[in-house]
Amino acid sequence: MQLLSSSSICSRFICQFIRRNYQDSFNSLFVAIALVTIPLTTTLPANAQINSQSAPNRICPAQLQQEVEKIAQAPKLKPSRIGVFVQTSEAKPQVLANLDGDRYFIPASNAKLFTTAIALKVLGADYRFATKLMSSNLPNPQGTLEHGLWLMGSGDPSFNSETGLKSLVTQLKNKGVKQINGGIWTKTSRKGDELVDSWEWKDLQEYYAAKVSPFTINENALNWTIRPNKIGQPAIFEWENPALANDWIVENKSYTASDDSTLYMLPDNVLSVVRPYGQKTLIISGGISDKAEPEEGSVAIPDPKANFLRLLRKELDAQGIKVNPFTNSSPKLPPTQDLAIAYSPKLSELVTTTNKDSNNLYAELLLRALGEKFYANLLQKTLGDRFHEAVNLNGVSGGIASIKEYLASVHIDPSTVVLADGSGLSRHNLTTPRAIAQILQLVASDRNFRKSLPIANVDGTLANRFKNTVGKGVIQAKTGTFTGAIALSGYANPQNYPEVIFSIMINNSTLSSRELQQSTDAIAQLLPRLENCQ
Repeated sequence: MQLLSSSSICSRFICQFIRRNYQDSFNSLFVAIALVTIPLTTTLPANAQINSQSAPNRICPAQLQQEVEKIAQAPKLKPSRIGVFVQTSEAKPQVLANLDGDRYFIPASNAKLFTTAIALKVLGADYRFATKLMSSNLPNPQGTLEHGLWLMGSGDPSFNSETGLKSLVTQLKNKGVKQINGGIWTKTSRKGDELVDSWEWKDLQEYYAAKVSPFTINENALNWTIRPNKIGQPAIFEWENPALANDWIVENKSYTASDDSTLYMLPDNVLSVVRPYGQKTLIISGGISDKAEPEEGSVAIPDPKANFLRLLRKELDAQGIKVNPFTNSSPKLPPTQDLAIAYSPKLSELVTTTNKDSNNLYAELLLRALGEKFYANLLQKTLGDRFHEAVNLNGVSGGIASIKEYLASVHIDPSTVVLADGSGLSRHNLTTPRAIAQILQLVASDRNFRKSLPIANVDGTLANRFKNTVGKGVIQAKTGTFTGAIALSGYANPQNYPEVIFSIMINNSTLSSRELQQSTDAIAQLLPRLENCQ
């Protein structure tokens, strides 16, 4: 989910209410690139075929480099850096266009291509995260569980309170547990930083930079809506699920202005929603037009583990299980007995959410799963609940090492992929257009990977893109957007030419995201026009 700096829009405030302008997980900012009729991988809509009579003039493969350069040399792009690499998808690919394809660019959310592709290869499409409730013993005949309850977290990005948590507590209840003596404890084999040190400070309150915790629940964020009130009254703020936010404070200093007033449009008066770092407080300020549509937003939870434990206690209480706290007379014994377990969907489904929606939290938790596997292999130990007792290594570093190790094993130069995280949120990530094309070629026949990418004007971050163009339905690609940077990489299936793989990146620009998108779209739409001219 790649983002725009909020300072460029609302001064020092972060305008959560316009989050769609900040994220490449929202369709309005993204540039499309990539595939269409994918016989090996995914079923595209019937309208994916290009009408040859209405399509623009054909482009011969030998002309593609020149056509790309024409777009890249537009005056408005002159100060920017542009990288384009296009190749065929055959075993020995033919390079069709290469514009600075071997130079480093910030990939934004295109970094997810490496994380998801290699997670499928290393962890396997059937891999599942597991969340458990454990204890040192079974409940006694009276239903009392002595020595406490253990929550074992593995970082399941899909775990939520409506299904996963209810299931765990129901399983516990079905085991005969009526009372827990000794409190609730937590344990995990996943180690590593919850935040990446190169993420921007102002992003940390946003849902797309939610803390990456092994005790993730409801994506570690709370959703809200703001809508106008009567003129002169504060805007109406509502939590999507008030029960999940009952311990939050909302300071509403906003106001509703007449639509014909310009006051609410001034930079210092733009409506903003800010969460002071580390606090469960939202401060709403600025103005909103009385004619404005409701705006949706989301805020990151400052302490995911504490939030998980709070929701667990609440669900235990709702299902009639009493919890007595730990006392010195109740020894803290290690967990040995499984009482309840909830599995995530298969990895093949998780990568679809990661790529189609450009979900940063999913990508980061996949990276940490790769890190755990990397260290387990390194130390020649099997994964398990006691793995954390053997090592205490950073899952972020281990995940990145796993990616580099895999790249080297398939003869992709690891030095061409320099990652600081798994999602692309960090501006310290660097890679080349050629390296992206290489990883895409490697997984071109992987059905699980191919179905994870958005399809132009069909779904995901490309759902509203390429409408009424030659790219509709025939481009399948991953988007990526930052302030001043944009990326689009994937597959395209021209009607009269074999499938091509491409990567387009623009960095160091002062153009708006919409203008950058227009440029990348223009390059991407050259590809469906390819046709053999011999």
